[in-house]
Amino acid sequence: MESYIELKKNMANLINKSGYKNSFLAEQIGIPAPTFSVKKQRGNWTESEIKQILAIIENEKLEDYFMVELMEAAKEEPTFPISQLKAEMGWK
Repeated sequence: MESYIELKKNMANLINKSGYKNSFLAEQIGIPAPTFSVKKQRGNWTESEIKQILAIIENEKLEDYFMVELMEAAKEEPTFPISQLKAEMGWK
């Protein structure tokens, strides 16, 4: 769920990084260009719209970009040594 929320928040960045024009993407997913621009600005995409846009813009460069974004967000998460995890799981 967290990944979906992050994805939804970052759609505008992903679209910008993709190099595709808003008008092209709007036409491809079947919505007017002005509506697309508003959705891009507000981030109020439907799940269907997100899937359609990702199907068009998805490529290795964007995957790398999104992975870096996730890694940056994860920096603030607490980390624990594997030995602590094993102890908590009852592993030896």
